[in-house]
Amino acid sequence: MLAAAALGLAAAFTLLDMLSHRHAFALIAAALVLAHVALRWSRLRTNARTMLFAAVALGLAFVATGGTQDALALALSRAMYLPALLAVMTVLRVAAQRSRQVGIAARYVVQQPPARRYAFLATGAHLLGILLNVGGYQLLLGIAMSQRDASAVSEQAAEIRTRRIACAIIRGFNATVLWSPVGLAVNLLIPLMPTLDWLGYLPYGLTMLVVFTGLGWAFDRMGPRPVTPIPPPPREGAWHAILALLALVLAITGTAALLDTALGIPMRAAILMVIPVMALLWVLLTEEGPAPAKAVSLGRQTLRALPDSANEIGLLVATGFLGLIVAQMIPPDAVRGVVQALSLGPGLIGALIAITITAVSLLGISPMISGSACAGAVIAAGLPMPEPMLMVATLGGWVAAALISPMTSTVAIAAAGTGQSTSVVGWHWNGLFTLTFLALVIATLLGWQALL
Repeated sequence: MLAAAALGLAAAFTLLDMLSHRHAFALIAAALVLAHVALRWSRLRTNARTMLFAAVALGLAFVATGGTQDALALALSRAMYLPALLAVMTVLRVAAQRSRQVGIAARYVVQQPPARRYAFLATGAHLLGILLNVGGYQLLLGIAMSQRDASAVSEQAAEIRTRRIACAIIRGFNATVLWSPVGLAVNLLIPLMPTLDWLGYLPYGLTMLVVFTGLGWAFDRMGPRPVTPIPPPPREGAWHAILALLALVLAITGTAALLDTALGIPMRAAILMVIPVMALLWVLLTEEGPAPAKAVSLGRQTLRALPDSANEIGLLVATGFLGLIVAQMIPPDAVRGVVQALSLGPGLIGALIAITITAVSLLGISPMISGSACAGAVIAAGLPMPEPMLMVATLGGWVAAALISPMTSTVAIAAAGTGQSTSVVGWHWNGLFTLTFLALVIATLLGWQALL
């Protein structure tokens, strides 16, 4: 209970920090997050503990080498948004997981015949990824693998079906990186941009989403497919459930955008305010029983669920903070000197960023660290690179890393769920697709440079 209370209060102080721009609130939030992690220390995995120690060590090194307290407070302020977002998303996750509509929608998209399976699975993974984060990814993958085993008619057909199902879910889930207003990637990078907000980036993000999804569908159609026909699944209540989930995503995004444009509340702060309200409304509208009892039940389940995220909280805070501090420790003059010496235009800089994020992820460096470090270094150096171009380059490399790096959670979860190695799921199943998408991103950046 104390761990849950600490995380909830940390989210509240983070919101106060964003609304007041007083980073003293971020320092309080950081202390509360550390208290949350300390109370759950025995449950933390080795990687989370290692990253936390590294973050503390780098923070001390930053101060010792001349880093200002204001710069440190700014990095903490930006890093604290990630656990705050995860805390409010826990309310939404609890509300969605206890909903009958989620199970109905998940089973319906999994049982689609091969011709429609990719589109349904990728869309389902995308929606559930927005609503439930990794929990939605795991839910849909688990249902899909059980359905695959139940309907397999031969070993070859099962193998082909496994690959197609897993690739659709992995790509659909990771596509949230490109635009989602509740995604960690966008919310880590947007604060680094002096003049760009989420609404300003949205057209670029949606364009990347369309290209990414269309390319995934094309690769699925070109791949091997079993010839055994699969009967269409029953539709009873399925479309109603899918539309209800879509309406929930649109309601969260639309309401937050309205608060931003009409009242001037920053989009990221509005997200923190809107999600718990929408989660409560979802429970009240979709479940039977008296409203007070449903609200109390949601609150109790959320309090029980919050401590379970200590490992993810530790990793998010550590990796986010590390990337932000590394960005501030890179000398801006050195970045400008390298760019000028090599005569790099903004498109080439973007291409190098996308390639670097993808490449270092194979060495175990999270795109949260490399992405924020690269973007932050470019902004600090004052390079003449449009902020939307910087976002496209960084998120293009980020999603590529998430698809092929054996160190990412999405590849590891898919490998465990399918019984394959991470190299098979990453490189063998998604390598060519990822490199093709990365090549499209690079070509776009170079063409963009020619238009400037």
